[in-house]
Amino acid sequence: MTRIEQLIFEQAERNPDAIAVECDGERLTYGQLKSDALLIGRGLQNLGLQPGGKVVIFQERSLETFPLILGIWNAGGVVVPVNPNTPVKLLQWMIQSSSPSIIVTEGALKDRTVAAVDVINSKPVILEDAPSGNGTPSKMKRSPVLDQEDDDACYIIFTSGSQGRPKGVRGSHRSLLHYLKWHAKEFSVTETDRFSQIAPLSFDFSLKEFLVPLICGACVCIAGPNTVIDPRKFVEWAAKSRLTVMCCVPTLLRSILELRDDDLRQRAFQNMRSVLISGEMLRWEDVKTWRNRLGSSMSLFDLYGPTESTVIKLFYPIPEARCPGSVNVPVGRPIDGTEVLVLDEADRQCETGEIGEVVIVSEWLARGYVNSDATDRSFCLIEGKRAYRTGDLGRWLTSGDLELMGRKDRQVKIRGYRVELDELESVISEHPSLRDVAVVTCASWNSVDDDGRALIGCYFTCNGSEITEQQVRQFACDRMLPKILSLTRFSRMDQLPLTANGKVNRRQLEALFEASETRVIEPVQSSQSTTVRQQIHAMWLELLTIEDVDVEANFFEVGGDSMLAIRLLRRLREELHPEINLGDVYEFPTVSQLSAHVSQLIA
Repeated sequence: MTRIEQLIFEQAERNPDAIAVECDGERLTYGQLKSDALLIGRGLQNLGLQPGGKVVIFQERSLETFPLILGIWNAGGVVVPVNPNTPVKLLQWMIQSSSPSIIVTEGALKDRTVAAVDVINSKPVILEDAPSGNGTPSKMKRSPVLDQEDDDACYIIFTSGSQGRPKGVRGSHRSLLHYLKWHAKEFSVTETDRFSQIAPLSFDFSLKEFLVPLICGACVCIAGPNTVIDPRKFVEWAAKSRLTVMCCVPTLLRSILELRDDDLRQRAFQNMRSVLISGEMLRWEDVKTWRNRLGSSMSLFDLYGPTESTVIKLFYPIPEARCPGSVNVPVGRPIDGTEVLVLDEADRQCETGEIGEVVIVSEWLARGYVNSDATDRSFCLIEGKRAYRTGDLGRWLTSGDLELMGRKDRQVKIRGYRVELDELESVISEHPSLRDVAVVTCASWNSVDDDGRALIGCYFTCNGSEITEQQVRQFACDRMLPKILSLTRFSRMDQLPLTANGKVNRRQLEALFEASETRVIEPVQSSQSTTVRQQIHAMWLELLTIEDVDVEANFFEVGGDSMLAIRLLRRLREELHPEINLGDVYEFPTVSQLSAHVSQLIA
């Protein structure tokens, strides 16, 4: 079976001078991509990388990233991408779970890498840059001793871990190549296409962003991490990159639509032929707004597939007219080689319109988790075929398309009422003055309301119109059981917190909701005598949307994440000192520590 890196090397043989990757004005040709990948692969072999050995990539995306990935595969290794903003303790746990033999990092991240590795028994080799082998690249081929079974793992991607610590999903060359070939054919990808590369490598979303164009001889355009979180910067980058295909989550889609510069937005998307949307449920209102502002010349697609399913397993070409009977935009029908079932609690297939758990049946699934117990709980056999229980709720529409209805674990029972939080969220989202809505609860409360506190939190942002929490509550009461709404607290926010890949950060909202409803945050104990400490403390409160926080509290343990860290960095640079870097936020994660560090810089 032909492997992924071999298909890309074939593109290099056919057209070595074609541009493979662009990033910050720099370019890498297909010929350079292949040459660098072969050298890196030999360098990894010289360092002792064996077939099936894991290589952690702990660095920011750049032109060097993709030769590194292809080099790891060509040497028979397994790629383990880790977000460069990962805290040391979580990084340590990921390293222990994946047991890599080599970690490739960069200077700014080396200290955190060493700290994470220092306490584990089996210590991998730490490299600040990708290694280079000796010899002439054109003469280097994969060594016959590294030939592997087709189904050997090619990556481990850690999921978001909504039920606890992240789970490492083991993807295979065989299943990933099946998806890539389907995508290239279904969306008619050609050498003239220019794909956006937005997602961090630690999200499987990124696999389709860079591998599909590379196996087709097209160009990958990398967006920097600060570009994605700023709508204007992103649209300016998209215009400069002359994108023809963009992959994004609905939250990014909405931020693009909110930009008050129609001319810039039109220029950015004038070459665009396809927008591929996945990662969250997409609203029909978003589609309508997009087409009103950008026209119908480009095709929109809603895609769906958990990491465990290997990137994508359903897709939906979004029509001009709303699909009859749907609440949200459907995710459509299965791709080739995939069967999708909707099962009730007794594992019987649901009738059309009946809500049940979405189960994906396919020989092209991921191999499982790093932890075999977790694999046994989620992967199963149905009539002798391998299947994955997604935990997502869905229903078949009369059109034959699948519509997602939320998470199975987002269905809670409160005072005898079964409440589907995503259904409540969808109903409230229909209010014309609301932009984003997120509904959360706290499972630890066990649905008890002895002291009259709210059991459900509804956080929302507005699209510019003035609206009160009471008006939103009344709107919901007109459409839902008033009893449920009496247990719900509504809170308006300027912006909902986001995760690193642009999704709504429900964990942070849950923590915020639990703190506001179940405990009184202790007042700051340490003196805030200096102006710097007061400024940084104020930044924290604003970014974390909380009333107070102890100056010795860890930023990442009170609701902070990588996206908020980047926003904090921008504020620190603008208001205090231009030479503060992102590593400082991780190295000095408390108000007390960070203010002392910044004060030294200023002095």
